[in-house]
Amino acid sequence: MLGFMFFGMLWVFQFISDKTKYITMVSAATYYFDSNSSKDGSASVCTGFKFAYTKNIGSLAFGSLILTLVGIMRAIVEGMAE
Repeated sequence: MLGFMFFGMLWVFQFISDKTKYITMVSAATYYFDSNSSKDGSASVCTGFKFAYTKNIGSLAFGSLILTLVGIMRAIVEGMAE
């Protein structure tokens, strides 16, 4: 049971990290594509939250699951190599 709890904790931490990176990328993209030569654009963090929680939550969760599994396998292999 402790192993499952530890895995879940790692997954949640990876998910929060990935979600934060995604929201930052969407904010930067809205700033970039809203800018032109006459004015600076506006970075919309709310758009990043909206996209993250309504359109891409499943993709973010699945991606963080894969990264967690790869990280655990990597730690096991590195532990066995010592």
